[in-house]
Amino acid sequence: MKNKNILSNLFMYFTIIVFSIITLIFLMQNNIIISILAYLVVIFVSLKNNIKKFPIILFVTSLVIRLAMIFIFNFAPVSDFETLLNASKDFANGDFSIQNEPYFTTWGYQTGFVIYQGIILKIFNSVFVLKVLNAIFSSVLCLLVYLFGKKICSEKSARMASLLYMIFPFSLYMNTILANHHIATFLTYIGIFFLLKDNKKIKDYVIAAVLISFGNIMRPEGIIVLFSLLLFEIFRLKKDLILKTIRNLLIFFVIYFAIGIASSLIVQKTGINDAGLSNNNPQWKFVLGFNHDSCGYYSAEDEKYLNDKEEEIEVIKERINVSPLKMAKLMTCKVNHFWLQSDISSKNEMYSNKAYNVLGMQIKFTDVEKVVISFNTILYIITFLMCIIGVIFNRKKIIKDNSFFFVIMIMVTFFVYLLIEIQPRYAYFIHVSIFILSTYGYEIVLNKIKKLLNKKNKMKLRS
Repeated sequence: MKNKNILSNLFMYFTIIVFSIITLIFLMQNNIIISILAYLVVIFVSLKNNIKKFPIILFVTSLVIRLAMIFIFNFAPVSDFETLLNASKDFANGDFSIQNEPYFTTWGYQTGFVIYQGIILKIFNSVFVLKVLNAIFSSVLCLLVYLFGKKICSEKSARMASLLYMIFPFSLYMNTILANHHIATFLTYIGIFFLLKDNKKIKDYVIAAVLISFGNIMRPEGIIVLFSLLLFEIFRLKKDLILKTIRNLLIFFVIYFAIGIASSLIVQKTGINDAGLSNNNPQWKFVLGFNHDSCGYYSAEDEKYLNDKEEEIEVIKERINVSPLKMAKLMTCKVNHFWLQSDISSKNEMYSNKAYNVLGMQIKFTDVEKVVISFNTILYIITFLMCIIGVIFNRKKIIKDNSFFFVIMIMVTFFVYLLIEIQPRYAYFIHVSIFILSTYGYEIVLNKIKKLLNKKNKMKLRS
């Protein structure tokens, strides 16, 4: 009888081992194992007590990882990024011929970023310095996720959200690209930091307006913040503070627009670009955004309408006047691609055919890329779900808290990109808000884990 029990137990242990192997193979085949390990490490660090100078450690680690990315992956700029870099090099050499190029006469607002890059190139004469600065801006965003998260939720959930943003592959991949997203998002969220300070003074609105306006000059996303701020102040408006709120908003908007208008005039008067920082074809984004065949992405076929404003307006009307079902299909497709996906494939032949020798094994770059893409998807979807769950369970608290601003900003972004062109990189700006709000969801998860660990420790003590 005793032998039978031993055999039964051995068989059961063997079954568990087999099931574990099957599960492990499944996790490895679907590139899930790395995600699990990453989350376990992040949870461990988040729950660990007395991590001295965590913000400094977070910033330095983020910077090291991002610097490693730009050292390892030297992707050549393509498309708009190549145009902007070449124009920046010309500007650094005193060549203002960009005003003769249709790209810059149509979209003059790109000139601000060209001037910024041109000044850096003039001083350092190095494209690599531009990448290092982008790595610094991106690392500061990791720090801001932590600071905002700690303020609205708790230390441990702020750690978790910021650590996950630190290793978020999409953010890391963006650091290999000389894009205007980095400095624009950096300036804007620093500005938001001043807007959401407790006991704000007039100087906070002034500083915020300056930062957000310059962020908008780098990349025109300021309109999202303006609408969000207006709605935020309306929702939070109190009778006894109406005049004070109106005064503060007026100060903010006057300074914001004054900087934008003055900067545009300076660009014109100095002969850099006669178009200033204007957008001479605002309807183009809507032409692309309502393209049912391309799901709102850029389409080369639409270029035949470019710069023919009357034709563009007719195309927009034609694409809007469709059946509700067809329009719903387009909107669903755009939501899926903008909010639920982030393309980080390199599409670079220099790397796609490359292989690395690791302990005698040849590992293809494309295989590594697949693992990273899977990790990116899992991390982002979980964070997005944590954001939604956290907001739902803390909705009453959020309405009374400054974190409501980020909820509003996500909603404004949602409706804006239903109307205009989408690209995966356009989500870079709003990802920061999603990670900040995910602290509410991760707080719920971490509390559950902490309770389980405490329960387990109590059981050990009793035994």
